[in-house]
Amino acid sequence: MNTIAERLAAWAEAEEARFLGRLEDEEPCSRWIADYWRIVGDAAGRPAYRHVDGRTTDANGDRWAWSAAFIGAGVWQATRGAPWFAYCEWHSTYVRDAIARAEAGGNQPYYAIPIEAAALQRGDIVVQWRVGIGDGAPDRPITYARALAVDPFTSHGDIVVQASLTRAEIIGGNLADTVMRRTLTLDGRGRLRDTTQARGQWFALIRFAQ
Repeated sequence: MNTIAERLAAWAEAEEARFLGRLEDEEPCSRWIADYWRIVGDAAGRPAYRHVDGRTTDANGDRWAWSAAFIGAGVWQATRGAPWFAYCEWHSTYVRDAIARAEAGGNQPYYAIPIEAAALQRGDIVVQWRVGIGDGAPDRPITYARALAVDPFTSHGDIVVQASLTRAEIIGGNLADTVMRRTLTLDGRGRLRDTTQARGQWFALIRFAQ
């Protein structure tokens, strides 16, 4: 099928295949990450992103986290440059936008669903909260219900590339400094009930309408 979801999943698989587990500060991987940032920067109107690659460090000497740039670049490719996606260096930007679109209803190009409320499908983006910026206490995680009230918050998104009733395979960027595939165990109906898997606190999935 030539849908946004299928193109996004196929793009993620292709990125995994070309990285081959090589690290962000190696070439040509660093240059590929620069491409992600260029795409997201241009789409978001943030030209400073054009100067970021897999070796760029912040004031503390830490390399820039590029997992949201990975998602944004993939969506840009899959949607053929659609302007409606909330491109940003923060996953929480597009997550909050997708939740707001779900609440608004109507004919939305993408929208969010609570992670436990629907069976995962190929081409979905699944999202987990992580301890850090924005309500970062370990005992007070971001949930679907609270996400719109916190901006920004630290999170991570992966692209679903395979999904059955009992198992899903997901691909994300900036995992152990590369593009990596992980596995989630589902409940026999294709839903993620145990949200503590794979670093924990999964709370939303994002789905494309076309």
